[in-house]
Amino acid sequence: MNEARAVLPDDTFTREQAEAVAAQYTNVVTEEGPGAHFRLVLLHEGFMTWWAWNFEQGSREEINQAIKCYGIRKPQ
Repeated sequence: MNEARAVLPDDTFTREQAEAVAAQYTNVVTEEGPGAHFRLVLLHEGFMTWWAWNFEQGSREEINQAIKCYGIRKPQ
């Protein structure tokens, strides 16, 4: 059975949306940036591999795909 997964929206995303995605994985985190900006980061083999800034339009497609391929789901 497929479990529903939180994914980033088509446009910019909020901290709450990023935290909902990160909460599902052991290797996805939010990281602070300057001011109100932050990014969602995917770690792969201990290194920051992919990221998406919350204000960048269009960045969510790549990070969603990277998480789908390399995200390590937390046990349910």
